Amino acid sequence: MGARDVTLVSRRGLLSLSGRWVALAFLALGRRVRAQASRAPRYSTLDRPVVVPLSDLTSSGRARQFVAEAVSLPSAATPNQPIRIAGMIVRTAVDPSGAARPDDFSALCLRCPHELCDVDFVGEPSRLPQDIVSEIGHEVKEPVYVCPCHNSTFSAADGGRLAGPAPRGLYRFRVTSVTDAAVEIAEVEEDVLIFI
Repeated sequence: MGARDVTLVSRRGLLSLSGRWVALAFLALGRRVRAQASRAPRYSTLDRPVVVPLSDLTSSGRARQFVAEAVSLPSAATPNQPIRIAGMIVRTAVDPSGAARPDDFSALCLRCPHELCDVDFVGEPSRLPQDIVSEIGHEVKEPVYVCPCHNSTFSAADGGRLAGPAPRGLYRFRVTSVTDAAVEIAEVEEDVLIFI
């Protein structure tokens, strides 16, 4: 009977030890997920740059839709396939000198990262339903994107998630140059080439 007690104790000890290992594994996984979420996005070059006339984006808050063409990454479910990505560019600032810089624009993918529904641009925040404003938790003064499927809400300035079930902000494009005549978008966040 004493041998059996020792066996039970060692099994309990083993279970206790394995429980600690499981807890440590979850802790490590959590750190890895947080590290990936906070890392700077990596960008890939589009098949050809998207060129938007600067005259379409003369003032802050002005927006224009576009379609970009790219190729899915080798690690995507359908690798190395041509894809079209709907996007929108918004002018977020106007320099008093009149010169336009790439940082004066925000170009974002119009697919919600939650369940890939198309988001709507809301240029006039006073038109947001009160339940969405309540979920955001503060008054909204700048344009936003709202997913009509589950009300995930995103900042038009940088695509950051403001509220809702989306696991992250909107996928981003990179404005690579601005001339006197046009804004050029030549890169897209790499993750969009895997998930969309």
